[in-house]
Amino acid sequence: MSCASAPARKRARVEDEDRAGDPRLPASGLEKDDDVWLSDGSIVVVAAADNVAFRVHKSTLARRSEIFRDLFSLPNADAATAEAIEGCPVVHISDASDDIRHLFLVLCCGKNYYYDGDVLLAVPFEVLASLIRMAHKYAIPDVLDHALSRLKRYYPSDLAAWRDSASRARYVTTRPEHAPEVVALARLTDTPSLLPSALLLCTGLLTTYGLPRAGGAFEFKLAALPVPDQALLIAAWGYLINLCAERALCLLAAVPCAGCTQPEVCRAAKDAPLVALRGGAASSAGPLFYDRDPLQPMAPALWDEAQWWMLCASCRKALVDADDAEMRWVWSGLPSMFGVKIDGDGWPSAPGEVQREILTFGPVDDAEPELEDNDA
Repeated sequence: MSCASAPARKRARVEDEDRAGDPRLPASGLEKDDDVWLSDGSIVVVAAADNVAFRVHKSTLARRSEIFRDLFSLPNADAATAEAIEGCPVVHISDASDDIRHLFLVLCCGKNYYYDGDVLLAVPFEVLASLIRMAHKYAIPDVLDHALSRLKRYYPSDLAAWRDSASRARYVTTRPEHAPEVVALARLTDTPSLLPSALLLCTGLLTTYGLPRAGGAFEFKLAALPVPDQALLIAAWGYLINLCAERALCLLAAVPCAGCTQPEVCRAAKDAPLVALRGGAASSAGPLFYDRDPLQPMAPALWDEAQWWMLCASCRKALVDADDAEMRWVWSGLPSMFGVKIDGDGWPSAPGEVQREILTFGPVDDAEPELEDNDA
């Protein structure tokens, strides 16, 4: 029995001499998977996309998935001519072997991608994506729910969790370039809470290109998204830049605050970023109005460290509080901005101290199309 814990790259090829002993063996080129080839398995499932065979227990898959149960119950051809490998009937599926292997390791081998004992494991994004696609296709709710739950840890609905990138990385090993696939998975599984943060990451890929392959063109990281999504992201990207500029101006205007204890000093410190901007000198923390993450604190970054601590404690607190309220407002408006409908309390609402409209750049998901009145 073979049930390896990690995918191997070498597979055993079905040899010609094996085939000669059984005329029902399939054509040459089929490869046995090294990770999921159970010696006592009762059925062979072939991933037709790359001609890799998995020997598994028919009863195990049929018990976990109605789709597999129905697939295995289809009438076979005449027993004398039916395709078989090592005496087991063969079923072909259209999936890639890498995708189906991850599912079979979980279903047939008890693989736990999420924990090693009590130790939390960061699951590679490619594994989660495979489990989500396969569990959705073959209707295996528990596997699908576990995989989506882990992905939601990286794409949360809570702003504090989103800003804690180190904690999110404990759950999933991923890169921003995976965000377009997260968008596709969210729509495939009807999981709209994944969309706002995934689309937000996609806006950061608008000016990112992969290095060209030999003789090829630069790779646009968002090429897999539909053109309407790309247009939506361009509009949202510009709007987010504008929101950062507006916030910077509001913060600069908030000093001295109502409870300031040293108005003259704070007023002088307040002007430092503008003096630097007029003089052509960039802030040590980066550009003043643009190239900012709208969901990261901006107040301390507008001033260098010495200037920030020149402000009195009351002004610093007022700036941090205003900054936090603005970030929560932007976060609350992400679904509306990207045209995503999230029912109930699946996404936090805007804080009471900030009541403004946020622009919408796309149709709300699942919106009913308008029908023409043909009776007029």
